[in-house]
Amino acid sequence: MSSVFGFLIELAVIVLLGFTVTYCIILDRRLQRLRSDENSMRQTVVDLGLATERAERAIDGLRQALSECDRTLGDRVRAAEAASGELNDCIKSGDEVLGRIGRIVTSAKRAVADAETRVSVEATGNLSETVAAAEAFAMRARRRILDQAA
Repeated sequence: MSSVFGFLIELAVIVLLGFTVTYCIILDRRLQRLRSDENSMRQTVVDLGLATERAERAIDGLRQALSECDRTLGDRVRAAEAASGELNDCIKSGDEVLGRIGRIVTSAKRAVADAETRVSVEATGNLSETVAAAEAFAMRARRRILDQAA
């Protein structure tokens, strides 16, 4: 019986050693997968670090572009305000010139009406005298207009 009992113990040890070897093989495979996952994880962390650096550089570039756009836009706004002021000054000057021209036209109309009245009143029958008088009157009116414009 002792030999059967010894045989059973050895058989149990063999079975347990088989389970141990099988478990060690399974455990070794899991450790290999874990190591390969660790390498891929390290690569992922390195890639993430590189992507983060690129993103930071891109953000810095965007900040610089935004700053430049802000400066450029400010310059353009100031230039537009200056141009607007100049245009307002030109419009005021144009209004003044237009008022002067209106006064000149009104004076010229009055002068023509006065000349027509004088010519018809002073008409002597001599056409050449009438034309000479009209020309002299027109010259005086032109001089008055030019003096007023200056």
